[in-house]
Amino acid sequence: MFKFIVVSMLMLVSILINAQDSNLQKRIGSVTFITPQNVYLKFDNLEGIVQGDTVFTELGGKKIPIVIVKYISSMSCAGEKIGKYNLKVDDNVFVWAKQSEMPKSSSIVKAGNEKDTNLTASGNNPVVKVTNKSFFRDRSNFYGSFNANSFTNYTNFANTPGLQRWNYTLNLNANQIGGSSFYFSNYMNLAYMSSEWQDVKANVFNNLRIYDLSLGYKTNDYNIWIGRHLNYNISNLGPVDGLMAEKSFGIFSLGGVLGSRPDLFTMGYNFKYLEYGAYINRTDSSGSGVMQNTLALFQQLYNNKVDRRFLYFQHTNNLFPNIYLFASSEIDLYKRQNNVGMSDFSLTSLYMSLQYTPIRLLSINLSYDARKNVVYYESFRSIIDSLFDNQMRQGFRLSFFIRPLMGTFINLGGGYSYQKGDLRPSRNFTFSITQSDIPFLDISATISANQIIGSYQNGAIYSASLSKYIPFNLSTISLGYSNVTYDFGGIASKFYQKGVTAELSTRLINSIFINLYYEGDFAGTTTYNRFMTGINYRF
Repeated sequence: MFKFIVVSMLMLVSILINAQDSNLQKRIGSVTFITPQNVYLKFDNLEGIVQGDTVFTELGGKKIPIVIVKYISSMSCAGEKIGKYNLKVDDNVFVWAKQSEMPKSSSIVKAGNEKDTNLTASGNNPVVKVTNKSFFRDRSNFYGSFNANSFTNYTNFANTPGLQRWNYTLNLNANQIGGSSFYFSNYMNLAYMSSEWQDVKANVFNNLRIYDLSLGYKTNDYNIWIGRHLNYNISNLGPVDGLMAEKSFGIFSLGGVLGSRPDLFTMGYNFKYLEYGAYINRTDSSGSGVMQNTLALFQQLYNNKVDRRFLYFQHTNNLFPNIYLFASSEIDLYKRQNNVGMSDFSLTSLYMSLQYTPIRLLSINLSYDARKNVVYYESFRSIIDSLFDNQMRQGFRLSFFIRPLMGTFINLGGGYSYQKGDLRPSRNFTFSITQSDIPFLDISATISANQIIGSYQNGAIYSASLSKYIPFNLSTISLGYSNVTYDFGGIASKFYQKGVTAELSTRLINSIFINLYYEGDFAGTTTYNRFMTGINYRF
C-alpha cells in the first residue's frame, strides 16, 4: 500500500504541475576509472545529464543499470555503483539526457555543484570566466529526480521462496536559493527486502542511506559546504560529514576538510571516524583544452588513533587534440609494525587511462591499473594480520571503437591482469558489432562475444539483441538472447546457461517514465526468473 501511494502521489503531482515534455537523447560514453566509492564516466556530450540520472550498460541484449550520477564536471561525471554487475574500465555505457535550452557557448562551463572556473589567460589564450549567475540564468534553480524500482527473483527450485526488493532514490538540488549564493544538494536511497518492511517501519535509518545532504555557499572565489558532501576534486575520499572550504586564486584553488567519515556499515554519522586534510588544485587551459591537477594530503582517525594517512593525486588532460588522459594515484604515508606506528611511503594504487581518437571513425583506449588493499589499522584491526602479504594486482586493457559505416559500431578489446600467487594471469577478450539503423525495419541489432581465461576457470558468453526506438513517446523495446559456458578445469562439471531478456521503456506522462524488464536464465531443468519494474520522475 505504501508503494502504491507513493507512485500515485508522484503521478498526481506531475499532472498538477503540467511539466513540459522531456526531450531526451541517448548519450554514449565509457567507464574511465573505478574506485571503491565512485565510478568515473566520460561522455562525448554532457549536456542534459544531471545528478540522479541512471547510467546503463548493455550485455547480451540486457540493459543493466550500473551507476547513479552524483557529480558532474566540465569533462566527465562520477557516481555511485548500483547492482552487482562487474564493471570494468572502458566498458561502454549510455544515459538518457534531457536536452537543455541553454544556448551553446565555447566557454568552459562546469555543471551541478562544481566550482566556478576562473582561468587566467596564457599567451594568446583568452580569459575564460564563468560565474554562477551566467550558468544558471537559463535553467531552473530547482531540479531533481525520484526513482522507484521493484526487483523480483524466483526459481523453480522446490521449497525455494521468491525474493522481492524495493529501491527508492531521491535527488534534490537547489541553486541560488532566494537569489542568494546559497545552494542545497541531497541524494538518498532506501532499499529493503519485502520481508524487512516491519524493520523499516520500526527504524527507517536501518535501510536509508544518505550520500549527500549539504548546504553550500558559492561565489566566484569561495566554495563552502557544511553537512555531508563529496567534493569532486577529492572524490576518492568519499562523502565527508563536516565542513569543507575552498578558495580560488586565479588558476589555483586551495581547499580544506574537517569532519568525519560515514559509518562503514550503516552510512550513518559516526564521530569515531574523524578525518582532516587539505588539497591544492590547478586548472590550465590552452585553446579549447583544459588540464586539471589535484594534490591532497589526508589523515583519517578511529577513536583518535591514526587509521590511515595518505597522499592523493588526480590528473585530467585534454590539451592535445583528440587525446583525453586521466590518471590518479594514492600513496600511503603511515604503517604499523609490531603495534608501533611509523612513517611510510608506499604506493597503494596507480591508474592511467588514455583515449586517442585520431579520426572520427576510430577511438583507441589504453588503461593500466595497479592497486593493493587499503589498510585501515584501527577500523579493521581484527583482520590486519591477513593483509600482511598485501600483493599489488596489476592489469592492462586495450580496446578499439570503430565506426566503419554510418550506423555501424565495432568494439574490440582485451584485458590482462595478474597478481603474485595466481596460477596463471587472467585474460579477457571482447567483440561486439552493432548496426543501429537496419534498413526498412528501423531497428538496432547487436552481436557480441566475450571470452574469459582466469586462474581457475575459462568462460565464454555469446549474445544477440534487437531493439527498436519509438520516438513519438520516447519508447524503446528490446529483446535479447545469450549463451553462457564455464569450464572449471575438472574441479566441477561444466556450467551451461541460456538466457532471454525482454524490456520496455516508455514515457508514461510528461516527465514520468516507466521501465519493465524480464530476464530468464535456463540451466538444464532449472529456471531463474527476474523481473524489474521501475518508475522515474524528473523535475
